[in-house]
This record gives sequence, C-alpha cells and structure tokens, in this order.
Amino acid sequence: MEIPPIETIIHYSVLAGVVVMACIVVVLAIQHITLGTMTHQNSCKDRVNRATSPDTSNHEVYYAGFFHPYPNAGGGGERVLWTMIKAIQEKYPFVVCVIYSGDNVPRDELLSNVKTKFGLEIRPETLYIVELTRRWWIDHKPSRLTLLMQSLGSVWLAVQAINRLCPDIFIDTVGFAFTYPLIRIVSAKIPVVSYTHYPTISSDMQTMVGSREAGFNNDQTIAGSATMTALKSLYYFIFAYIYAFAGSFASTIMTNSSWTHNHIVKLFGKPRMTRVIYPPCDTSALEEFPLSPRQPFIVSLAQFRPEKNHIVQIKAFAELLKLHPELVAPTSEKVLSTEELLKIAHKRIGQDNSTPSISYPILIMLGGARNIEDETRAEELRHAAKKLGIDRQVHVIVNAPWSRVLEWLKFSKVGLHTMKDEHFGINIVEMMAAGLLTIAHASAGPKLDIINPAITCNNDGTPEQPSVSAAFAFLDYLKSENERSGKDGESVPEFPVGMVASTASEFAQMLALALSAKEPLSEAMARAARLTASTKFSEDAFCTAFYKRFSPVIRWLDIQNSNVDEEDDAHENGNSINNTSGAIVTY
Repeated sequence: MEIPPIETIIHYSVLAGVVVMACIVVVLAIQHITLGTMTHQNSCKDRVNRATSPDTSNHEVYYAGFFHPYPNAGGGGERVLWTMIKAIQEKYPFVVCVIYSGDNVPRDELLSNVKTKFGLEIRPETLYIVELTRRWWIDHKPSRLTLLMQSLGSVWLAVQAINRLCPDIFIDTVGFAFTYPLIRIVSAKIPVVSYTHYPTISSDMQTMVGSREAGFNNDQTIAGSATMTALKSLYYFIFAYIYAFAGSFASTIMTNSSWTHNHIVKLFGKPRMTRVIYPPCDTSALEEFPLSPRQPFIVSLAQFRPEKNHIVQIKAFAELLKLHPELVAPTSEKVLSTEELLKIAHKRIGQDNSTPSISYPILIMLGGARNIEDETRAEELRHAAKKLGIDRQVHVIVNAPWSRVLEWLKFSKVGLHTMKDEHFGINIVEMMAAGLLTIAHASAGPKLDIINPAITCNNDGTPEQPSVSAAFAFLDYLKSENERSGKDGESVPEFPVGMVASTASEFAQMLALALSAKEPLSEAMARAARLTASTKFSEDAFCTAFYKRFSPVIRWLDIQNSNVDEEDDAHENGNSINNTSGAIVTY
C-alpha cells in the first residue's frame, strides 16, 4: 500500500487537531456558561447550607437536584416527586433534596400544599428550592415543531438550574431527556437518574403519522396531505434518533408502566438499566369506602385534555341508553342536580331505606381545567350530550375539590376512563381502590399493568363474563385464613379486577354489564380490584423499588469520593493515583 506524502499526513493531522480543539472549546464554553466560576458555585452551596441542616455526623452531604419545573401541581407526577423526596429523607438524612422549580412558591407554602394534596410530611431541614425564571421555554407550545422546541427549551431551563446550583445527583422526574447530555458535559461525575412517565416520542406516534390518522398530536391538515405527512414522518424519525441519543446518557432509568418501559428500552437501548416502578397511589382512605349500597353513577375522573378522549364516554353512554331504553330517565321526573344526587346517596348509605335509590344511570364527568381551552372542551361535552339527547343524565363538573371527588367515588358503582395509550392512570387505581367496577381503554398502562386480569370483549363485541363459581371461589379465598399470607406474596386466585374496551360500542357493552352486575360477580370484582390497588401500587411498594435503583447511585458516589480522597493524599505524598471515574469537573 502506498504511503501518503508527509504533507498530506500533516494536513489531516492538523485538521483532526483543529476538530478536537474545537470540541474541547465548545465543551469548556458550555461548562463555563452552565456552571459559572468555582467561586460562584461555592457561594450557591453556601446559600443552600445556610438554609438546610442535613445529618452529616456519619456521612458528608450530597446534593440531589430534582429537575421538576412544576412541583406545586397536584398530579401523579408530583406525587412521584414528593414520595421520592420523602423516601430519600427517611433513608439518607445526609442528602439535601434540591428542587429546580418554576412555580415561584415559597418552601413552607409548597410543603403545606404537599401535605394537603398528598398527605405527605416532608421535612424542610433537607429541602431547598431553586427558583427558575425561564419556564416559559417549556410552557410555550408552538403550533409546529412542538416536541423539538420544548425539548430545547428544557435544556435552556436546565442551564439556569445548574448555574444556580450544580448537584451531586441529577434526578429528572418529568422526562426531559434532552437535559441528560448537558449534565454529562458539565461533569461525568454527576449520575443522571431518570423517571419517565411518558416518552416524548413513541413508535405509536410515528405510526399514527405514517398512517395519516388524525389525532391530538397529528391534526387533520397534516393527516390530509401526503407531502406534509412525509415531512412530519421524517421530522419524527430524526427527533426519535436524537431523543434516543440523549436518553442513553442516563445512569439509571425508571418508568411508570410496562408500556412506557417498552418504548424507553427500544429508544434508549438500556434494558438492563431500565425498570418499571409503579407510581405510589395513596388508596388508604378509598379502601375504607363500603362496597354497598352504591348508586348507578358512572364516574369519569380525568383532566379535560384532548388526549383523554372524553367524547367517547358521551357516545358510549348514548349508545348504552339506545340499547337499553329502560335505563333512560323518565321525562316525567325532574332533572336532579348534583347536590340532590349526593343527598340521596348520603341517605341511602346511612341505611335510610325510606329514601328511594336512583333508578337510572347518570354519567358524572369530573375533571380539572388548566386553562380556557380545557374549560371550552368541558362545555363542548355538555353540548354533545344535549345534541344526543342524553343531557338529562350527564353532569360535567369542572375543578371539583378533592373532598367532593371522594363523595362521588364513595357512592358510585362504575368508573370510566377512555384515553388510548394512557401511560399509567393513577385515577384508574383510585377508582379500583374505592370499590368501583372500573372500565378503561384496552391499551398501554391500564391494560398491561392496572386492569389485569380484565374482562374483555369477544369477537362479536359482547363481554366475556367470568363464572359465578369463580366469583364464589375468590370471595371464599379472601374470607379464609389465607388472605393474610396472600398479601405477603403467596399466590392469589385470579379474578378480573375490571373491564377493558376499545370502541364506543364496546364501552357501551361494558357499561351495561357493570350496571347490571349482581352478587357475587360485582363484589368479587370490586374486592379483587381493591386488593390489587392496595398492594401492587402502594407507597411502600414504590419506595422499596426506588431504593433498589437509588442505593447504587449513592454507593457509586461514595466510591468516587473515596478515590478522590486517595488521589489527594497521593499528591500530598508526591505519588500519582488514577481517578477511576476518569472525569474532572472543570469550572
């Protein structure tokens, strides 16, 4: 083989050196912009130290930074965040939990809200709030390139977060994977702990676009154009590749459901480092609700967001009343308000048999409205019910207080959830714990993790009901002495914990089954659901699983710090010891 001229070798060597130097300069620039100076970071830590008092009697302090710009929201993601913090405080008192927040809420007020919303007691001694002012980068949702712009916005928000305090551990509890490479550029010594509720992009989204199916993330304008579909498919392909690259920088990965787990493993390519940890669901109060008497209320509990697909509930309920005209409210009777319905339910559960029970089903749609768009969607549901002639039996209730939600869960017989590809569904678990016969969409988290085993539809669209003998066998088991050992891990006889459906017609069939279910089928299903909710999705189960993923991170940090101490001692003695981490923090 002919050897290139020396001039060519020098030329390419210089070119390679320029590229390497350019990369180094870029990395150093990013580090400087993100971290600032050593003096700046030390002053930030001094500020944290003055405001907190971790137990450092047996261990040096570690700073765990939680990247969660919405900690004051009351959703399932926030319950995961605060339960994680509580778990860390109980087992690792030397860890200061730092929340990067964009809510601009003082710490004491924030903790008071957490106690009110979730019943969690968080100690302020090891909690610090870093206020962020650039959250509008992720709040703003442009009409085009939404995923890319919000992901880039999360990186810019993370730059501000790290600049105000560089943590020892970076914990993302929202799913902003684009921030992970930034953290590793800042320092390879900072482990990235990821808890993903929903992948930013999934193969389902790509399939929807490729098949030109209109949906909440693929409007009719794009779905109706072959050219626009091709461009969006290319955009999704490139974005998925970048998202997968960013996610590969995570040190340990947790997902909230099997559906999310499967997508994240496919994207991030780290099956051994990825585990399902179900969100903690506080069901203790719900489990105290008596299973009878119940009113024929069908409760839906979900924010009025487009992906929740509330219109399917209206269509299914209309089809139910069409198939079973005996369930239609008599026109001679006045329309009962929600207050009147609850008043009747209260009297019935108080064993006042003189009070008549409601004789026809009523759909109660409970949900939160974040903005005017959500409120508009709620109003559109009222119009849809009126157009279908079922508005006498439909109530759409916006932003009901939790105390009122509990009342509906206590008195209702059926729970309904229609979102397709719901990543998990804490509201479904709450319905099950409350003793409702719960129906959800036959996809993703509800099908794979929550309502499993489930009553499904046959090929002709009718429900495949369990046998009465199976119901009696399950109830006998619960009444036996094996109940306690079963909760400790022994095998429990399987019985459906709910129902799943895919279309409005299937949902209507399932509603008919749930409303007409008699003993022992209804009791067996309600008790099976309650048992699943109280064990599989409990706070204790979450904490146990979380410790298994978080403890190795603490041990890894201990090893790194031990190596650094040994290296410092060696330098003092004139010796040289290699840092096993191979990373140096540069300010």
